[in-house]
Amino acid sequence: MVKNKIRKSLLKQGQLFCQDDIEELNSQIQKNVLKEIDIESSKNTLLYFQYKNEIPTNLIIDELLKYSNNIYMPRIVSENELKFNLFKEGETLKKNKYGIDELMNEDYINPKVLNTMFIPFVGIDKNGHRLGYGGGFFDKTLEQLKSQKCRPLFVGLGYDYQILEERFGESHDIKYDLVITESRVLSYD
Repeated sequence: MVKNKIRKSLLKQGQLFCQDDIEELNSQIQKNVLKEIDIESSKNTLLYFQYKNEIPTNLIIDELLKYSNNIYMPRIVSENELKFNLFKEGETLKKNKYGIDELMNEDYINPKVLNTMFIPFVGIDKNGHRLGYGGGFFDKTLEQLKSQKCRPLFVGLGYDYQILEERFGESHDIKYDLVITESRVLSYD
């Protein structure tokens, strides 16, 4: 399958960077987010705990906490289903079966109340469609939000090399509104 080849290639490419370069790029991407997104007015924001080559969100979390905004994190609750629970500073984390950190509280919300959703990706196609790790967790969970008139802003954080000129998106794939890299801010209609 085309998507699997692309996914494998991008994951391999991400392993070629040295740690110092990654830290510098990660910092720049988060700084670009803070310039581009109105953090103060994003009262209910979905973030994520970094996994593998994903962009960390620690600077964004710190900024949201300054304004006492609510931060939510994804948690896998069943096969192909995510729920979003409230982040509380200092809360104990537990790794799920995939090795991803998750909060253990059950303060879940309906995703319809979110203003901004930062959703991690492996790659982005020419039209802004997300390529994830292949489990379909975000795609299935957010299907209900995609057609809403008043829905959260879907934001992707990644590196320039993850933005592809190919088209591989399918109808069930999340389409980002905004993708922020170390050197670009891409907007998709």
